[in-house]
Amino acid sequence: MTIVSSSAADGFIQRLPKDLRFYLVHGADEGLTHERSKAIVGKALDGDMDPLRVVRLEGEAIARDPGVLADEAYAIPIFGGSRAIWIDAQGRDLMPALEPLFKRPPGDCTIVVKAGQLKKGAPLRSAFEKAPNAASVECYSDEAKALLQLIDAEAAAAKLAIAPDARSALADLLGADRQTTRGEIAKLVLYARGRTRIEIADVEAIVADAAPSALDELVDQALIGDLKRAAATATRYFSEGGDGDLMMIRLVQRLTLIHRLRLEMDQGRSFDAACQAVFVRLPASAMRMLAVQAERWTSDSIARRLPLIRAASARVRAEPRLAEILATRAIWSLASRSGAGRG
Repeated sequence: MTIVSSSAADGFIQRLPKDLRFYLVHGADEGLTHERSKAIVGKALDGDMDPLRVVRLEGEAIARDPGVLADEAYAIPIFGGSRAIWIDAQGRDLMPALEPLFKRPPGDCTIVVKAGQLKKGAPLRSAFEKAPNAASVECYSDEAKALLQLIDAEAAAAKLAIAPDARSALADLLGADRQTTRGEIAKLVLYARGRTRIEIADVEAIVADAAPSALDELVDQALIGDLKRAAATATRYFSEGGDGDLMMIRLVQRLTLIHRLRLEMDQGRSFDAACQAVFVRLPASAMRMLAVQAERWTSDSIARRLPLIRAASARVRAEPRLAEILATRAIWSLASRSGAGRG
């Protein structure tokens, strides 16, 4: 039985135990659950992410046919060596498929399950917390110390120093989602290329005051119910080479964040207090837009829609030829229905 807190997770993954076969990576930070799931798979395979050694499965497929997981887990690879199965739970009931494997673990196959936020006592979480050869890894938004360490590490990797005021300002603006955080730091590092130090002016130019991208506009328009503008922005986004997979990831991230805020607001907290509770740090203009979205949606309406968007995201990954059609359909669905979000 191994329970790993969010703050200890990165160190745990670096020293991944050899005797564990099952990992549940769960939490409210969608980007962080993806990052840590991928890191565990990579560590278990000693960095060799060969497609022949990594099997990706969706929760929906396993729920329809629980036996598919055992078939993959006990399969003998043609070329030998260890394997990993990476599962996106998508809120599905995976226990019928996992319970037989807990009782008879596969010999040389690691199973990693990526899930959203799970309450203590949820069947999937409890199973991983109690199994002797499993680990439950939490993923929550970066706290101040972890965020500063991430900023320092990324700057050092780019051979850049960062001024103390720039470091502090950057930390104040980031942290709600690991994937978004890394993306913003990467933009900043690229902007500072050719110099030796990142200054506060760089942060203000690239992160704090940056105009929203077409993707940011598209997500905002869909979630406030502006169907006409969302349709036009989607057309522009794809005509400029936009990535459908990235669009779906951003939609899932935003809906997950709004759901967390709504759960806090349902307990009587104001929007500002809810943002503090879940460590949301965004520029003022983005916070205003987020407040509008949080008012238009309820926790129940998001709980109904989020699994559908996750399923659409999985289809976009599985069928890249249809990515533009599927992603645009998801945008239209959210934009046309968000006005009825309270229903």
